[in-house]
Amino acid sequence: MEERLMTNKGRWYSKRYLQEFILFTAMFLLTMLHEWMKIDTIIDFIKGLVFFSLLYMQAQLHRHFFFSFFMKKKYFIYVIGAVFSTLTGAALLVVVNYFWIDTAYYERGEISVFQDFAYQIMLCVISTFTMLSFFLLRQYANEVEKRNEAQLMLSEINVKYLHAQLNPHFFFNMFNNLYGVSLTEPFRTPELILKLSELMRYQLENANRDTISLKEEVAFIANYVAMEKERIGKRCAIRYVVAGEDDELNRYRIAPLLLITLIENAFKHSLTNERRWHVDIFITFNDGSLTVDIKNSLADKLLKNNSTGLGLTNTRQRLALLYPTRYKLQCVEIAHDYHTFLTLNLKSSAYE
Repeated sequence: MEERLMTNKGRWYSKRYLQEFILFTAMFLLTMLHEWMKIDTIIDFIKGLVFFSLLYMQAQLHRHFFFSFFMKKKYFIYVIGAVFSTLTGAALLVVVNYFWIDTAYYERGEISVFQDFAYQIMLCVISTFTMLSFFLLRQYANEVEKRNEAQLMLSEINVKYLHAQLNPHFFFNMFNNLYGVSLTEPFRTPELILKLSELMRYQLENANRDTISLKEEVAFIANYVAMEKERIGKRCAIRYVVAGEDDELNRYRIAPLLLITLIENAFKHSLTNERRWHVDIFITFNDGSLTVDIKNSLADKLLKNNSTGLGLTNTRQRLALLYPTRYKLQCVEIAHDYHTFLTLNLKSSAYE
């Protein structure tokens, strides 16, 4: 994301001097449009350019100096300054017109100096308002861009914070599980440690990546489920089914470690002695649409673990930050089961 922000700031059209040049050229062409048919020599062009430059400088003086008083709510000083700059600019234009640009115009008596002065005042007012309009529009666009960049940075920080919370939470539970197995079935501990090392390697290699292939995430979940089968498979009926073409799973991307909390919670909160203990996980993927359907038995009250709900809360917040309009997560109790249902629309790697 930081690279994207730096790229936006480095784009050629965002340079201030280039924007000023484009604005100057556009206003010059529009202002002098009615005079182009009269320009026969390079001197005529220079006269037009000088005239417009003075007009433009008057508007810029108003924008850079006097308009700041208006923004500070010093309206009296602003009005005095605006009147002064307008009259001074108009008077300067009249002097240049009278003595150099179009002396014959006055000699023929087609217009008086007073009339020309009034005309130049109107030109100064129009150019000033035009300049201020462009300035305010640019300021507004810059503010919107800054807010968007700030929101992107905040979202990125939040995602990294939630991700940092998720990893210790996940491994804390897994080491607790290993401790329990080591007490009851110590001969199975080495194999479980090996599987856990594979899970840790996945997290270390992918934790800082923005996205990974859905195939990698599904393989990670498969390893986790296999480890749980080794741990509690004799006491719990576990079903894990993945439906989706390998090429699609490999082509579409997802944020790493986004789904594991939902799977982990199903095992953590399903222990029961009163009825059959089960965890059913169905992952379906078709044409960019991911569905994760999890059903697990509700834990007995005496066996229920005290939970802060941190993992599920983090998952909801990550989904809201990363896929704000592309997901739906429902968690409900149905009879003696807990049902977690997630739908998520993903983008293929070609569009990431």
